[in-house]
Amino acid sequence: MQNNESYNTLAKKVNLLSKPKPKNEQSSFLKKPKGFFDEHSTSVQESYSEHDEVTSLCEDFGKRYPMYSYTSTQTKPPAYNYPFEKKRVNLWVKKMAQIAIPEPQKSLLSATCMGDSTLKIQKRYANARIQNRHSTEQADWFFWKWSICREYTNGLSSITYQKPDGFQRKKQNTKYYGKLKITTKAHPHLTHLHSIICTGPKNQKTFKRSWLNHMTDVFLMVLWLDDGCLYNNYQGCFSLESFPASDLKIFVCYLRKVWGIDSEFRSTGAKKKDGTPCYKVYLKNQQSLLKLLRIIAPLIPVKQMLYKVMFVPFNDTDLLQRWASELADKVQPEFRDYIIDFYGVSRFA
Repeated sequence: MQNNESYNTLAKKVNLLSKPKPKNEQSSFLKKPKGFFDEHSTSVQESYSEHDEVTSLCEDFGKRYPMYSYTSTQTKPPAYNYPFEKKRVNLWVKKMAQIAIPEPQKSLLSATCMGDSTLKIQKRYANARIQNRHSTEQADWFFWKWSICREYTNGLSSITYQKPDGFQRKKQNTKYYGKLKITTKAHPHLTHLHSIICTGPKNQKTFKRSWLNHMTDVFLMVLWLDDGCLYNNYQGCFSLESFPASDLKIFVCYLRKVWGIDSEFRSTGAKKKDGTPCYKVYLKNQQSLLKLLRIIAPLIPVKQMLYKVMFVPFNDTDLLQRWASELADKVQPEFRDYIIDFYGVSRFA
């Protein structure tokens, strides 16, 4: 570890990974098209095609990750593991086990549905479908998820590009990220999933141990990359503000009993539209946070999301050195050099 690499310097580097790159570092497919936006207009040139934007983003993902290419028919799903607790219990007669969705797709879809996605049976449809959105800043992560679950999509025709909204434009200034949105097929498998996880009032999604017990480590990875974060670079939380306290109590218990991760939910001080409090789930201590990151790090499939495990302990150089070395060994081999360069690690045992 380079001695002059202070906590503050590394913390700033982690923060920069989750923020837009300077304008001159933008990829060609994310640069603002001529005439796309200006200070007073949101007009789009007639020649500009939102379908072209989706295609360009997808092609670029395929070049970086040919093994996961969205247009390939040979994509290999990631490896997965059940928690030790699950291996000791026979759950195969339960409803979740009867869904004809294989792992790891089952855990992936369940996690992304519990995040910002919707899983609904729309009017005049017999089956459920998922809608999921991500900023183009996380395009690789978006395309990876839906390349793994492509059988529930209609290929690129299921994906649309949405222009940056007012909040994005104000927040990101000259970086014009839009959003990618996917609408899956209305599918019987998703209807079965809906019947299990959407059992709250008005068919709202809800956490229940009866289905959480079936989840693999891919569930934790997807939920963390979708809705988890490192704040202050050494503390962690899941942003699950849409869920009531009763649901989060179940989720907190699941993390502790099944994965040995201690957490708690606390009010953020904000209110939902119905006036009820918003909550986040916070990892209770550093030991639990590192336990979670050790589970997640080997599974992360795209470099774009590694910042979610780039822990920088406050004022603890020894722990920083140990974590930098451990993380470089845990991530997928193609990301090892990236971790070494980030932390400034000069050598490993």
